[in-house]
Amino acid sequence: MAKGYTRMTWTDRLNIEKLYNRGAPYRVISEKTGFSISAIHYEIHRGLYDHLDGKTWITVKRYSAQIAQDDADWQATVKGCPVKLGHNHTYAKDIAVRIRSGESPDQIVGDLKRQEKWTVSTPTLYRYIDRGYIPEVTNKNLWQKSKRKKRTYKKVRAARAPKGTSIERRPLIIESRSTFGHWEMDSVIGKARGKRESLLVLTERKTRFEIIFKTTAKTSAATVSALSKIIKKFPKGTFQSITVDNGSEFQDADGIQALANALYYCHPYTSCERGSNENANRLIRRFLPKGQSMKRVKQKDCDAIAHYMNNMHRKILAYCTAAELFHEELQALAKASTA
Repeated sequence: MAKGYTRMTWTDRLNIEKLYNRGAPYRVISEKTGFSISAIHYEIHRGLYDHLDGKTWITVKRYSAQIAQDDADWQATVKGCPVKLGHNHTYAKDIAVRIRSGESPDQIVGDLKRQEKWTVSTPTLYRYIDRGYIPEVTNKNLWQKSKRKKRTYKKVRAARAPKGTSIERRPLIIESRSTFGHWEMDSVIGKARGKRESLLVLTERKTRFEIIFKTTAKTSAATVSALSKIIKKFPKGTFQSITVDNGSEFQDADGIQALANALYYCHPYTSCERGSNENANRLIRRFLPKGQSMKRVKQKDCDAIAHYMNNMHRKILAYCTAAELFHEELQALAKASTA
């Protein structure tokens, strides 16, 4: 009598091999092993191979328990969890459009969860991309697929004192990112020849809002001039402090500090003290790779890159955008000034 659904074991397959290769019909094998005739039929065809009879030199069909077991083991490894995506083609197409526009799977998932819309998890979405479930999207469409190795930093003692106040004296409240108006600033340059033009990049520490400004030269005078134009565009209180490295373009400490309330210099070769700024520079390099001259880059190009960065849904901001948080802070400043 055939038994209920039970997975076939190695012993079951050895019994089938013995019976079938001796010429037993499917009905007899079914009765002896306890599996249905249809299950025996499927199993035998899984393990069939051509066997050359050494006496008659005739090729006959034989069943191999080993062949069948290997196939069963392989089938078990490829089953995995059911696809949650199902027939939700609209979701898959929307995901494809957003990934091709430059968003990461994690940003998309986080934004959908924030809007309380249905979505799979971030690891599941990465797996679906690997398997080709998202139309016209592969790993090549992702800005960054593999996990980056965590960098270690070695603090280097400065050979001379900075022009202005060291970051060691920066108040802890700035370090905590709990208050608005504290910025990190750096320059992004082009190729070695013709690197006169550069980009001045400012990152607000609390909201991660980006400002990218094209400068005519990588000098302290050009930096002060550009910073003056930037600060005039925003209400009072937007710039409370700026943290910079020891680059030559930031050596006019008095000129910069006259525009911002406070200026702090990082330790030499310690870019991690401007972590948000460094991450911003890495994103800018997606659009302006290293080795490319900045000569043909226009301010409208800088504004477009900054707009893209400021409207990304970011995990570190609970999947809000930097633009949303920055404008909230500006509204708070406006209310405080009228009060």
